[in-house]
This record gives sequence, structure tokens and C-alpha cells, in this order.
Amino acid sequence: MLLKNALTFCHLLAMAVAVGKMLDFDFRFLRSVHMRPSPQLLQDLGGTKTTMTLALIALWFSGAALVYLGYAQNPEYLMNEKLWAKISTVIVLSVNGLLMHRFAFPILKQGGIFLDLPQARMLALTLFAAISSVSWLYASFLGIARSWNNTAPISYTMGIYATLVLGAGAAAMLGMSLLRQQHVKRAALPSFADTEINKAGCPN
Repeated sequence: MLLKNALTFCHLLAMAVAVGKMLDFDFRFLRSVHMRPSPQLLQDLGGTKTTMTLALIALWFSGAALVYLGYAQNPEYLMNEKLWAKISTVIVLSVNGLLMHRFAFPILKQGGIFLDLPQARMLALTLFAAISSVSWLYASFLGIARSWNNTAPISYTMGIYATLVLGAGAAAMLGMSLLRQQHVKRAALPSFADTEINKAGCPN
């Protein structure tokens, strides 16, 4: 019993640390998409990546140990479809994380203005982030959704997950596209200083 409680605590702690770190960085990053990221933000990007990677590893190990203990106590433990929904969500989360490490983080580390990226690349990175956020939050929700144990079919739980991913992905890409349009229009306007210089150089 003590071992199970300790594993459950480690499992929940890893999830809480990852979600907190993710939300903190996401909100700060969204405030700077129209400008070059500060050195501090780039440093925090590396720290966030490391923290979430370690949290995901801890999540897998503690989760696997909990599944083993549950199966050892009762083989019917594996018949809980909510368990497989959570495992499926974490698999998607892990694959998305690998893709972010391979494609997204190297681009962000270059330190350019996010809204100045080619639109297809900007939207792809936005989709990666949306999938990551929804997956972490939904996996956390499944962890505490006790009423779904042995009652909710996997088609129901994964249907909700797919709807959340599609909805959040579409909303995030639409929102980023609108921000990009405003950014491009703002960049095309002459600055106040340029306007004053031009006025001063023109004869009356």
C-alpha cells in the first residue's frame, strides 16, 4: 500500500510540475510572439524543455509501475477502458513531444520573431503547442476522473480528446493567423519618426 501511494504521489507530482511549467511558459511566450524573444525567455525555453522531458519520463515509469501493481492485485484492472484512453493520450503526447524536439525547438532557439516565420511553419508550430497543451491537460483530467473507471468506453473518452485537439488546434491556428495579419499590417505602417523625417525633408 505504501509503495502504491508513493508511486501515485510521484505520478501526480510529475503531472503537476509539467502542466504548471507548460502553462507558465506558454502564457509568457504568447505575450512576445510579435517581438524577438529575450535571452531570458530563450533560456527558459531550454529549462521548460528539460523539465517537461524529465516529467514525462517520470510519468511513464510511475504509470507503468502503477499498472503492474494494479494487474498484480486484480488482472481485470486492465479491462478498465479509461486506463487505455489515458495511455493512448500519453502516447500521443510523447510522439508530439519528440516532434517538437526535432522540429519546433530548434526553430524557436534561433531567436527570430515568431509571427515573421513563414505562415505554414508558424501554424505547424502552433499546432504542436496546441496538441501538447490539450494532451497534458486531458491526461491530467483522466487521472482524476474516477467516475469513468470501468464505465466510460474508450470511444467516448477518446472522442472527447479528439474533439478537444481539433477544436483547440483550429482555434489556436486561427488566432495566430489573425495576430500575424495585425503584425504584418503594423510593420507596413511608417513609424512616427520616419513620418516626421519625411515631413522635415519636404518643402512647403
